[in-house]
Amino acid sequence: MNSILNTLKTIIPRSMRERLIRKVTLQDITLSNGFVVINLTLKNFYNFNLTEKLNITLSNGEYTESLEYYVEKNLLSIKLQDSTFKNTTGNSSITVSVDGKNMIIDSNGSIEKKTSFFKDGKYYNILVNGTLILEHLLAEYTFKQSYINAADIDMSYEKLAVSFDSGQSMHEYNLALLYANKIVEFPNTGSGPVIEAADFSNVTMGRASVYVVKGFEMTPVKLSINEMNLITQEHNLKFLSESRELYAYIENHEIEMTAVKAEVIEDNVMMRMAYSENFEIKHFVVSDTVSEEETLFKVNSSRPGEFETEIPLSTLVDSFSRKKFKLITAGDEPLTLQPDVSCLEELGFGERLVISYCHENIKIWFYKRKDTALGFKVTRPRIQRQITEIEDFKVEGFIKGRENFSGCSTYMIFEDRYSKEAVHLPIDEDFNIDLTKLDLKSIKSKDKTIIDVFIAMISEEGETVRKEKIKYKFSDYKKDNYYGSHSEKSGEGNVHYHLITTTPFDNLKIETFTIPTEIAIPDNAAEKDYNTWLVGERYDTAQDNGYAFYKYLKENTDVNAYYAIESSALDYEKIKSDPHVLPFGSDKHFEVALKAGVLLGTHDLENLLPYKPARGFFNYEDTVRVFLQHGVLGRKRVEYHKKYYDLPFDLFIVSSDPEKYDVVMRKLGYDEEDVAVTGLARFDSLPRGNKTKDILLMPTWRDWINTDEAFLTSQYFHNYNGLIHNERLIKILEDNDVQLNFYPHYRAQMYFNDEILNPSSNIKFIQLGTRTVQELLIDHSLLITDYSSVSFDFTLMNKPVIYYHFDVRKFFRQGKLRPLFQTFIGDIARTEDDLIDLIESQIKLNFKSEQPDISGIFKYQDHHNSERIYNSVKEKIKERINY
Repeated sequence: MNSILNTLKTIIPRSMRERLIRKVTLQDITLSNGFVVINLTLKNFYNFNLTEKLNITLSNGEYTESLEYYVEKNLLSIKLQDSTFKNTTGNSSITVSVDGKNMIIDSNGSIEKKTSFFKDGKYYNILVNGTLILEHLLAEYTFKQSYINAADIDMSYEKLAVSFDSGQSMHEYNLALLYANKIVEFPNTGSGPVIEAADFSNVTMGRASVYVVKGFEMTPVKLSINEMNLITQEHNLKFLSESRELYAYIENHEIEMTAVKAEVIEDNVMMRMAYSENFEIKHFVVSDTVSEEETLFKVNSSRPGEFETEIPLSTLVDSFSRKKFKLITAGDEPLTLQPDVSCLEELGFGERLVISYCHENIKIWFYKRKDTALGFKVTRPRIQRQITEIEDFKVEGFIKGRENFSGCSTYMIFEDRYSKEAVHLPIDEDFNIDLTKLDLKSIKSKDKTIIDVFIAMISEEGETVRKEKIKYKFSDYKKDNYYGSHSEKSGEGNVHYHLITTTPFDNLKIETFTIPTEIAIPDNAAEKDYNTWLVGERYDTAQDNGYAFYKYLKENTDVNAYYAIESSALDYEKIKSDPHVLPFGSDKHFEVALKAGVLLGTHDLENLLPYKPARGFFNYEDTVRVFLQHGVLGRKRVEYHKKYYDLPFDLFIVSSDPEKYDVVMRKLGYDEEDVAVTGLARFDSLPRGNKTKDILLMPTWRDWINTDEAFLTSQYFHNYNGLIHNERLIKILEDNDVQLNFYPHYRAQMYFNDEILNPSSNIKFIQLGTRTVQELLIDHSLLITDYSSVSFDFTLMNKPVIYYHFDVRKFFRQGKLRPLFQTFIGDIARTEDDLIDLIESQIKLNFKSEQPDISGIFKYQDHHNSERIYNSVKEKIKERINY
C-alpha cells in the first residue's frame, strides 16, 4: 500500500494532490443562549452524504458524549449544550471522524477572533492540537458576567488608583489583569471606594482585561476613558476602553542602540554601547534567564549617549545559562530599558569566540533575541557519551569530545548515592568494562543502596571539571526491571547482588542489595503464602496508611501480618516491642519477605523488600502487589503510572470514583478492575471534630529547592519565616491564648528550629518524629498548609483548612491531575496579610467548619476503610489462586 502511495506522489503534481487532501480548520467560536458553537471550515470534502458519515464525540475521563452538529456548504458547526459543561470537569477532547477515520484539525493562523469564552461563571478556551481540546482555564476562579462601574482612574509613576461609587467600600477587593491564560493580581493599598496598586513586578507583555477580584471571584471593570499610560520602572501599561470595558496593553521600555561592542580582556568583558535617545544610564544589568537573578554594574560615561562597563567573565559564564541585558536610568523615577539591537548584524556585532576557561574550551557570543533585545549565550564543549551494549555485567560504550578539555583525564565514576563514596576508573574514548572487576561492595553505604554512574573530566590538580551521567542507548525504563546482574560473595560470606538499571531519564545506575550469610534461601521460595502479608511505608516511618492497615490486620483478621521498618528510624523505637515489626534487612525480615504472598505499601515496594522487586528474584512476580496510597491523588502529578512497571500494582487503593476514573484510570493507565474505591486506612482512626484550640502549620516541600543556598534565598523560606515572625499574628495568638505549632516538611526541618522560632511562646516548632502526623492532625482545630494532601484528613474530620498559595503557578508548572476547586476545600490566601485575616476570622468563629460537600473526595465517610481494603485484597488473592 505504501509503495502505491509513493508512486502516486511521483505521478500526481503537488498542486493537484493539495486539492485531494481533506482539511478541517477552526474558524471561530460563537456564543448563544443555552449553547456554544464551534465553527470549522471544511476543504476538499466532496461526499454528498457527508452528514450521515460524520461522528463528533466529546470525551472526558469516564464521560463521553456525541455532540450535535450541522453542515452548511463548507462550514461545520458543532454545538456544545449547557448540559455538556455541567457534565465535564477539567479538559475534554473533541474528535471529528468521517467513516470512522479521525480528522486532523488545524488552526487558522490568521484568525484574530478570540477562541476563549465565559460560560456560567467559568473560563474556557478551544485549543487546536490535531483534535479540539475544550480547556477549562483558571478553574479555581469564577467569573461574573455583570460589570462593576468605575468612577475614575488615576495614575502616576508606579501607582494606579481606580475609584468607584462613593460609599462603596472596596477594602476586600484587589485589581487584577486577566491575560489569555493567567491572572496577575495586585494587592490593594487603598481605602474606602478606591483600589490602589503599587506593585507591578509580576506583569508581563501582552493584552489583558481589567478586573476586580475578591477571593476567587472575578468581576470585569467598565469605565470610558481615552488612552492613558501608567509608567512603571519595568513597563508601560497603556489603558483604554472598548465598549466601556477596560483593557491594558503592556509593553517593555526599549532603547535603540546605535553602536555595540564587546571585548574580552583577560578575565573581564568590556561592554561599550551608544544610543541617540535622551537618557542618562546609571546601571548595566546582567539578568540570568533561568534563575532570574540580576547583577547590577555601574557604567562610566565620557559623553552623553555613550557608556562603557566592565563585567567579570565569570558573571556571564559560570552558570552556563543564557543572559539578557537591561539598562537602568538615573533619577527619582528610574526606567528599566531593554536594549533594542534589531540591526545587530549591521553593527558588526555577534561574532562567536572560543576561549579557554577553567580547563574547558567554551564558546561565547552575543545575539539578537526574538524580542530584539540583546542576549548572551555560552556553550560548554559537548561530551558525547553513551553505553551501547550491556551483556551480563559488562558495559560497552564511547566518549567523544575529550580534545576540548586541557590538562584533564577521563574517568568513569561509580558513586554511592547516599555516602558519596566512589570508585574512579580511567577510560579511553572507546571502552569495554567488565564491572565484575570493580570493588563495588566497598563503597556501599548500606546493604541495599544505589550506585550512580558518571563520566568525569578531572584536571591534573584533582579538580572535577565536568561530571555527567551516562545514558544507556537501549534503555527501557521500568522501576522493576534490569539489564544485567552479578553476584559476589564477601569474605564474611555475605552475597552482594548488583543490578544494572536506568533512571526515568535513561541514565545508568547500579542497584545493589546484600543477602547476609546467615540467610538461607528456601528451596520452596516459589511457593508464596497468601496468608502472609508484608506491609510498609517509607523505610523510616510507621504513621501512615501502611501502619494503620497493619494494625487493622492484627486486630481484626487471621492474616499473618508483618511490618517492615529501618531499626534506626524514630518510629521504630515506638513499635519495636511488637514481634511482627521487622527491622529492615534482619533475618526475620528476609524470612517473611521470601514467603509473603501479599505486599502492601504506601510507596514503591522497594521500601518494604530487602531485595530488588523484579522478576526472577525469589519469585517476586508471584506476589499480589497492593498500593495503599499515602494521600488522595489529584493535585500534583505522581510517579505511579502503570507504564513505569514491568509488574504493575495488582490493586490500587483510592478514596472516590473521580479519583478512580479521572486520575488512576485516565491519567495513570490502570484498568477498572485493578482500582478499588475503599478510602484510606488511616481515615478509620480520625474523629469527627474536636474541641482543641491549637493551630497546625504544616507546609509541603518544593522540588526545585535542592541546595542550602537555594532554600535560604527562596520565596518558600522567606514567606514562612516572615509568617512566624509577623507581629500582628503573634498578637492575635497571644490575645486569644491560641498556640500555633509549626511542623515543617522533613526536608525543611534542619532550617527551622526553636532558635529561629523564638518570637513568642505561642509559636512552637515540632521536631520530626516526636509526634505522628495523624496525632498532630487530630490534636489541632485549624490546619494551615499549602498543597499537602494531609488537608484531606483534616477536611474529613469536619475541621477547617486554610491554604497558603503564594506560588501556585510555579508549584503546578508541570500540570495538575484535577482542577484546583475540586480538591482544595477551604479558604485560600495568596498573601501573608490575607492569611492572617483568615486565621483571625477562624479564631473568632471558634474554628467552626462550614462542612462542605466532600463526596467528590471521599465516597465513604465512615470508619470501615480498612475493612474494604481487606476485602478487596482477598478478592485479588482469589483471582490469583484461580488463575
